[in-house]
Amino acid sequence: MTGYRRWSAPLFALLLGAWAGLAAASEVHPVKHGEGRLWRIERGDTPPSHIIGTVHVTDPRVRDLPAPIREAFENSEQAAFEMRMTPEEIEAMMARLGSPERSRPLTKLLDRATFDRLAALVAPYGLDRDRLNQLHPFAVMYLLSAPPEEHQRQASGDLVLDAWLIQWAYDLGLRVEGLETLDEHFGFIDQVPLKDHATMLRETVAELEKDPDHFERLIIDYLDGDLSRFFAEMEAEARKDPGARAFKEAILDQRNHQMVERAIPLLARGKAFIAVGAAHLPGEEGMLALLERRGYTVTRVH
Repeated sequence: MTGYRRWSAPLFALLLGAWAGLAAASEVHPVKHGEGRLWRIERGDTPPSHIIGTVHVTDPRVRDLPAPIREAFENSEQAAFEMRMTPEEIEAMMARLGSPERSRPLTKLLDRATFDRLAALVAPYGLDRDRLNQLHPFAVMYLLSAPPEEHQRQASGDLVLDAWLIQWAYDLGLRVEGLETLDEHFGFIDQVPLKDHATMLRETVAELEKDPDHFERLIIDYLDGDLSRFFAEMEAEARKDPGARAFKEAILDQRNHQMVERAIPLLARGKAFIAVGAAHLPGEEGMLALLERRGYTVTRVH
């Protein structure tokens, strides 16, 4: 694919990775739309559209798209993503993630023992204690959501799945839309109090120490079309922990409602291909259930 400028895209808000930072749930409920990667969206006589769950990683396995996904994409006339992910948006996002003005020093948010454990976890990423102390907890969770080699691939210019699809959409001549702006994206993140971000970061440290191979497990689950296990764990944790609930409501639920509102005009035209992080699709407040409540028929394709 050519015609769209190559750039290094971050793992912004890799929610599949963030799920691994939640304590394992002992109470797991069935998850609505918890299986699958691609769904057909239909209503009335309008040509059908499709929605896919993505993971924001460069791993070549996730870009080896099965035939049903490729066919749906190639037969579309418009494509929409969480953001259009222009080079300017990526540069601004990275600047905001690394801005010390958005947070307090981590040593003020975490106890000394947890900060020491965290410093050991980020050392393979080339991050020293002074720089770590300046980062927003969400930026640290973003860093730890994938192994160092994933970040190295991004730094070398390899494209995460969403950016790769955006490039392909431009190559196909599709109309490309974003479902939220950069300011909106960070607005949702900033809704979560720092103390709740810190709680999530502490949980992430504990989980990574127990399960250092979580990234590989998440990729395999995604390729298998299994969204249910991690989503069920996240919902169970949100039911019992106010911090986890605030995080889920801001980072997932509210954004799901907004992105569905933005997707409706595209679906009204038909032949749209909508790509969002896989965590946005399952559950009663997921985008697929919200579309069903709007009168759309949602059918799993793959």
